[in-house]
Amino acid sequence: MDDSNGLEPMITSNDRLDELVDHIRAIGRFAFDTEFVSEDTFEPNLCLVQIATDERLAVVDPLAPGLDLSPFWGVVNDSSIELVMHAAGEDLRICRLKTGRVPQRVFDVQIAAGFVGFGYPLSLNNLVHQQLRITLAGGETRTDWRRRPLSAGQMRYALDDVRHLLELHRTLAAELEQRGRTRWAEDEFADFLASIDLRSEEERWRKLPGLNGLNRQGLEAARRLAEWRREEARLSNRPLRHLLRDDLLVAIAKRRPTSRRDLEALRDFNRPHLLSRANEILRIIEAAQSVDPDQLPEPAARHEDGPGLTMIVSLLAATLAQCAAQHQVAVGLVGGSSDIKELIRWHTAGRPADKSPSLATGWRAEICGKILLDVLEGRRSLRVVDPEADVPVAVDLA
Repeated sequence: MDDSNGLEPMITSNDRLDELVDHIRAIGRFAFDTEFVSEDTFEPNLCLVQIATDERLAVVDPLAPGLDLSPFWGVVNDSSIELVMHAAGEDLRICRLKTGRVPQRVFDVQIAAGFVGFGYPLSLNNLVHQQLRITLAGGETRTDWRRRPLSAGQMRYALDDVRHLLELHRTLAAELEQRGRTRWAEDEFADFLASIDLRSEEERWRKLPGLNGLNRQGLEAARRLAEWRREEARLSNRPLRHLLRDDLLVAIAKRRPTSRRDLEALRDFNRPHLLSRANEILRIIEAAQSVDPDQLPEPAARHEDGPGLTMIVSLLAATLAQCAAQHQVAVGLVGGSSDIKELIRWHTAGRPADKSPSLATGWRAEICGKILLDVLEGRRSLRVVDPEADVPVAVDLA
């Protein structure tokens, strides 16, 4: 793969896109990345698609008039073709948005690198430099990818996102195989894809800040307001926050006003675009108030973390870091404090078989889960071996 003789012109016609798709199908593997802008719209505005095979580098222009990307999305979702990506989450969400599906055969070099001694998450620039000893130029981070024409420098910068992915795939896959961790990586890829595929838009309202201060009727009001906001934002293609901010939505749900006067008394509601929707919002609140009590949402489980739990988490975090270092797996890939708390609560609840936490399953259980449980039960202990070291403790049998 060599673009030293000049950049391939951006693909703007269906004939050229079909030819590229045929090439990808013949090769059976390609690297893939996107550039998009999402600040001013509900749905991300897809601006570029960058592609690399072992023979070609190409950029597709989704903004070209009349260009049909369906054939390209077809190869993205073709399980006979392997996608190679870096930090693939947002790009895969765009794929799901465009096709209703998430690809099932993805090799994410960022995840793979975490299994063979690199940090996680590691930027593409750092990974390329550390693994391949190549320094990427950078310099176009402020580009507005919606503008045309793009300069040769902008095109090269965009292609740097895929230029070295296939070589990273080869070297990292070989290291995974050598260390016997191919299955670990494949399991993590599958879990990552499932987390995107199963992401429920209907339950996103549960992540609104401040819900813990609402009773069940307030939760129902927040749920309905969030659904209304999302649909209105989708129809107008505006960001959610432009229609109704999270904090104001929760404040309305908490107060549950019954009149325009009550509603307009809320701070920051006196904006023209909100005042014009006041009657709609009041109808939503009224509908929420009439829901049968048995049908109201249950509050999310709350855990009061006292000083004792904080101390235990710190102890187990040191244990987890030691286990990760011993196995040369990035601690950020293994888990964090929320995963440790989940393990502690599961252990305290008697280890119910139907609710096993991530640290007690799969490759994480092999690396650290069993040892963490041993520490919890007093079968292992920690000792300080070098206060100056990155991981200053060792885990011993008690």
